[in-house]
Amino acid sequence: MEMRSWLQSPSSLTHGNIIRREIFSKKDPDDPHKPGAILNSIDSFSRCYLESRIASIPTSFDDRQLVFYVVDGDGIFETADLKQDVHEGDGIIVPPGTTHTLTNEADTPLEFLILEEALADAAGTPREDVLIRNYRENPLSQGHWTHLVHSIFGEADGLAKLHFVLMVTIDAMQTPDTHGHADDMDEVWYMLEGNGIHVVSQNVYRQVPGDAVSVAPSNPGHTLINDTEEPLKTFYFRRSPDS
Repeated sequence: MEMRSWLQSPSSLTHGNIIRREIFSKKDPDDPHKPGAILNSIDSFSRCYLESRIASIPTSFDDRQLVFYVVDGDGIFETADLKQDVHEGDGIIVPPGTTHTLTNEADTPLEFLILEEALADAAGTPREDVLIRNYRENPLSQGHWTHLVHSIFGEADGLAKLHFVLMVTIDAMQTPDTHGHADDMDEVWYMLEGNGIHVVSQNVYRQVPGDAVSVAPSNPGHTLINDTEEPLKTFYFRRSPDS
């Protein structure tokens, strides 16, 4: 388990003009001490943004599928067959081989997250077409007593490695149940709004916006406690071990 903020991550560029901060990446046997290289299956998780009045260059990846999530701002996502406005709360699955651009026509930065699923060791079948969905389009469910959950994407949507991509909200002054995970899975909680106390095994973190917490392994367990008077909102993704 590990907590890491995007502020701890060096900047790089992707898609020509997208400024990228890679928070977590897949474990690298050739560089076992690489900061943030703690994921077992998912290849990378990054916080990204486009500056005002900037567009990415047309980009495609034959060897991976991308999952975008818009954190803040408004943009235009475009492929050869699609041109659609995207806003806060929108998730986008970009299949391999799909040339795409993202444009920010606003006067403020466009902030988003990117997950990468390399296909070389993927168990699932990637999508053939782009899927854009706002988390509010899916019904609300409940988990671990107090988690309020909207599914963004699941395996049925054509994820290649990921099993769940969720929006999880915890209301003010709520304590979910404590539950544990083994070390052969990926489960990450990224704080979007509010803050809380994340207890993972014997570690206690004050998690604030921009912090990502990996909770595998967590023995005897982990729990994210909202000890404030405002709701907290997290972006969550998970890959469970293959059965």
